[in-house]
Amino acid sequence: MLAFSRYKPVKATVKVKNKPQDAIKQLERLNKEFRGDNRVKVGLPKSSNAYPDGTSVIMVGVVHEFGSPSRNIPQRSFLRTGIIENRKVYISMARTLLSKVIEEKMSMHKALSLIGLQAQTDVRDKITDIEEPPLKYRDGNPLVDTGHLRQSITYQIGED
Repeated sequence: MLAFSRYKPVKATVKVKNKPQDAIKQLERLNKEFRGDNRVKVGLPKSSNAYPDGTSVIMVGVVHEFGSPSRNIPQRSFLRTGIIENRKVYISMARTLLSKVIEEKMSMHKALSLIGLQAQTDVRDKITDIEEPPLKYRDGNPLVDTGHLRQSITYQIGED
């Protein structure tokens, strides 16, 4: 998956009621849950459908994300900037959702799905908002022609 990932610990505040043993069990459970499959990736998965002419959507995404000086294509970062610009939103969401997971009001999978869906939306919006640098052969948004790249952006939870 062409994805941008950055791990940063998140602090959450949870009230421990009368049973500290229960809180310790919860923390041990969460410690196990935060390993391995419990992470969100946003971008273009390996399974992304190619354009109708057979062009790889991943290749198009990489070329626009990083540019291709040899082809005279400038960088039009949509993935990295889409995530970085909304970093504070994800941290805030993670704090709120992590508290709900700790209190067993929400599953870890549901919390990760909500963060993934928000990041997917933010990256798609970034693609829509990019205006510069323009394409040489047509006016308008340089990343939205057929909408295929934008629609191919998704999120996944887990290792793959």
